[in-house]
Amino acid sequence: MYNVNIEEPIGIRKFDRNLLTYSNDVLYSIMWMKTGFRCVCIDQERFTAQLNSICFIIPGQRVEVEYEDDPSGWILTFSREFFIRQIGEKLVIRNVVLFSSFGEIPKIVLSPKIGDRVHIIAEMIDELIGSQIPNRESGIASLLKTLLIYCDSRCNIRQTSESNTHQVHLVSTFKDMVVRYYTRFHRVSDYAEMMNISPKYLNQVVKQVMGVTARSIIQEQLIIRARRDLKFSNDSVKQIAFRLGYAEPFHFSNFFKKKVGCSPSDYRLQ
Repeated sequence: MYNVNIEEPIGIRKFDRNLLTYSNDVLYSIMWMKTGFRCVCIDQERFTAQLNSICFIIPGQRVEVEYEDDPSGWILTFSREFFIRQIGEKLVIRNVVLFSSFGEIPKIVLSPKIGDRVHIIAEMIDELIGSQIPNRESGIASLLKTLLIYCDSRCNIRQTSESNTHQVHLVSTFKDMVVRYYTRFHRVSDYAEMMNISPKYLNQVVKQVMGVTARSIIQEQLIIRARRDLKFSNDSVKQIAFRLGYAEPFHFSNFFKKKVGCSPSDYRLQ
């Protein structure tokens, strides 16, 4: 059984094979399972663990995990006082109350890139917790808010009782492929062909599990990369367009303006 020191308002611990069961009567918890997990049981709710999964746990809930191999992830814990003071008593992400004693336990499957960013945020929180930096509590709270904002990405999956394991696995596979190939393939049919399913079925499952279209997942990856390159590189719009798989830069510019509301050049100047 694992419990953190309740004298600290916030703490973090990496997963290891000794952490098979977890519970805490006074602290909120965010449990991130990156790799190596088979299934999780929170109180009486049992579900298959997906790569880059996050669960939000309230005080008093008992967590049991089963591993496939060496687990990678962490448990972030914080007091109610810290949560209310720094974050707010009620926190809702896309109509999901994250820390509530009613209804299903919120479970989110992060997209691979967002999972990487969340891992970096966790490392920064861990570094601040062990430091004596002035205003470290405010810094930790800002990182925690950023983590929760990433959890609200449209590229993430909300696991519900209506989403079966096969559907979640199919959508997770699709998201992984988009992260790998979005600069080469922009059409849903390209991914459906690689997955040996029809575009209609892929769209149907993505819509059911995530509430958005398969096409929007591809487009979001393109916009995220385009925004980053426009802000943090000196490459021309033409170079960025070619790197993102557009044979004609004006097609990229039209796409970007439609999604963002301004041209790539104007966005770079903001």
